[in-house]
Amino acid sequence: MAGRQTRRTSTPRLAGWAILMFLIGIGLGGLLSYKGCHGKKGRLPGEEEPAPARPAPRKDRARSAPAPEPPAAEPAPAPAPPPGKSGLPRVALVIDDLGYAPPELVTRLCAQAVPFDVAVLPYQEFTRQSAEIAHGRGKEVMLHLPMEPRGYPGPGKDPGPDAVMYDLTEAQVRDRVRKALADIPFRKGVNNHMGSRITPDQARMTWVLEEIKARQCFFVDSRTEKDSVAFDVARDLAVPCVQRKVFLDDDKDPAAIARQWQKTLALARSQRQVLVIGHIYPETVAALEKLIPAAQGQVNFVFAGDLARSATIASAGK
Repeated sequence: MAGRQTRRTSTPRLAGWAILMFLIGIGLGGLLSYKGCHGKKGRLPGEEEPAPARPAPRKDRARSAPAPEPPAAEPAPAPAPPPGKSGLPRVALVIDDLGYAPPELVTRLCAQAVPFDVAVLPYQEFTRQSAEIAHGRGKEVMLHLPMEPRGYPGPGKDPGPDAVMYDLTEAQVRDRVRKALADIPFRKGVNNHMGSRITPDQARMTWVLEEIKARQCFFVDSRTEKDSVAFDVARDLAVPCVQRKVFLDDDKDPAAIARQWQKTLALARSQRQVLVIGHIYPETVAALEKLIPAAQGQVNFVFAGDLARSATIASAGK
């Protein structure tokens, strides 16, 4: 009986020791788990693993650790002006009477790689096409405004359809100027075609130039009449304006054209600028193919509008 009591007593003891050892094991496991979990930058259980950091863009890296700046370089010298341009006298070339000439001749004329102007007659077979060819090749387009000449209606004195005629009323004159302006695409300025009966008349030139001013065009007085008041009226109305000094091809002989060209260059040198007018003759185009390249480096070719605007500014400053 005593033996059975001893076995009963030892069995509870063994169970107690087993429970104790089990509790000690749980405690040790929790301690190790805590150290393991807090060994990775303090990340708590349940947090996501942070994504690997991407390399910062170069500008960010440079911002966070800026490299020392190199010493300031000496300023680069200003580029030299193009040869043959700086300080040279200015020549504005205007070629009149485009509109009836064949497009092939206009294309040949506009192949010259310098600035110049073309003055296009309204209502002609090739009016629009001529303006488009010239504009597409970087030339300045003008309206060549038909006006009544002295001696009309004698031989060679017809200015063309819907010209500005002396006997028209003010309303009719203004209407014809507006229609002619509208007929020339890309036009920046105006000069007179014939017009020796109109340009000496202050009232009529005022009507004409007020319409031109309303469309922000410049004006070139072709000086087909020595008594012209067109330049003075334009200046009084603050229309940018300039006067013709040389006619290039009254005589279409190549030698005569060359002499007029030399006169143009001489005037440019003495007066610092000059406007010369020629015509869309085959002889003139052929002559310019030689004369223009030979003059480069001696003069600076500019648009008529440049001369008109600079003359207006100079006049206003006086």
